[in-house]
Amino acid sequence: MHPFRPIHLLWTVLPLLAGCGSVVGTLVPSQTIANPANLNGARLTPSSVLKVQSVTGSAQYDTSRSTPPASFPDLQFPSDVPFNVRPHAAKLTASMTGATLSGPCVAPASFTFSLDSFRVSVWDSGNQAGQATLSGTPKLTVTATRSGTTLGGTAYTLSDHSFTISADQATTERAITVLTSGGQNDVSASADVSAPDDALAGCGLTFTLGNTSVTLSNFH
Repeated sequence: MHPFRPIHLLWTVLPLLAGCGSVVGTLVPSQTIANPANLNGARLTPSSVLKVQSVTGSAQYDTSRSTPPASFPDLQFPSDVPFNVRPHAAKLTASMTGATLSGPCVAPASFTFSLDSFRVSVWDSGNQAGQATLSGTPKLTVTATRSGTTLGGTAYTLSDHSFTISADQATTERAITVLTSGGQNDVSASADVSAPDDALAGCGLTFTLGNTSVTLSNFH
């Protein structure tokens, strides 16, 4: 079933309320879209190594810089949402499926790190100036447990690691415009992380996004 497809009875009632836009909006339930920007499986690779003094670093993913580019097409905004009622609030929920430590440091059996901030930007390909950015400070503490060695470094499984960031009305409206018009789109995701163990200094921390979804609400 299409994630936006409403109950038919609801749409039978809505035409009777065409002159009451705010009432129509209140009848549209929150809608959740799975993987709206193809972020499932995205690998956020280090844009800086972890530095000493409660080690901090950052990681990033960008479809416009991948080889080949991983741009994705517009979503088809559902034609069966009548009277141009559109969402004016959104929240992104994401998870991390695993992490990898690489670089000139000793990989511990386990360590903790904090996801201090997370940002996702979407834009029409070739028009990054018109991007919409969702950002938040999850302050999520994650325990990483060593699970093996790969060509890319030492692999870790992660403890509970789902997080949510929210967008205000202006950002939601801009993101919907980007994702439903203008053709191909690009997305970037970036994160700032920190860890209490200075022994991790010099490491690069890569993590992979798992399931992502966006819930749209406040229709009017």
